[in-house]
Amino acid sequence: MFAAILGPHKLIVKLLISKGADVNARGFLGMTPLNMAADEGQKEIADLLRDHGGKTSEELKTKGE
Repeated sequence: MFAAILGPHKLIVKLLISKGADVNARGFLGMTPLNMAADEGQKEIADLLRDHGGKTSEELKTKGE
């Protein structure tokens, strides 16, 4: 998913989500896909991730996940 966000390839992100990809999977340095989308200025992808339960790494820490 991280490569699709960097693309940016919104349709691929949608496909991955539809196939059950974990929208809160942690990558390099504990970043979530939402962190990466926000850092890269990909608002549409960030909104898509949020719509499917995506959280930032900071939000996950708060919830103890």
